[in-house]
Amino acid sequence: MEDIKLSDYVFDQIKDFDYGNLTKEQESLVDELILIEELKERYKKYGLCENCKQPNTDLLWCWLCYSKHFQQNFINWTSGNHEVDEFIQKVQLNANDFNKVTEWIEYDSFKNVEFLAKGGFGTIYKAIWKDGQILHWNSKNNQWVRSGEKAVALKCFHNSQNITTDLLEK
Repeated sequence: MEDIKLSDYVFDQIKDFDYGNLTKEQESLVDELILIEELKERYKKYGLCENCKQPNTDLLWCWLCYSKHFQQNFINWTSGNHEVDEFIQKVQLNANDFNKVTEWIEYDSFKNVEFLAKGGFGTIYKAIWKDGQILHWNSKNNQWVRSGEKAVALKCFHNSQNITTDLLEK
């Protein structure tokens, strides 16, 4: 995603607007001030990021900020497989909303893990993900807001140290 930004002047003019409920005058001012259509549409649809003050890329999601947060955390985890790590990192850096994020999740983040089936590439389990998926970043508390407990399917790949990017993309 291209790194295009609102100027400080534009931000100061629109920061207190309710982006989802603009008056005619406010909408007219936004149209005058934000000349780049992509930024204007993102602002009108998703509002401003509370952290970097730029238009969000989705509801409560700022690609600029989240890619930085993910990147800063790369040194804190590894799957043990360089290709898997690079795949997850690439997806994280390009995620423009929470539904497109891939995370490395430690096994102890799951409970009630139960066997479902075994197949050619791996074994399938069902489990409860204790914290759930990332929804957005709370800059006031400096932490991720997560969905809470969520039922998930887990796939344990046979010979996972040799897994390839091609298999991951499937």
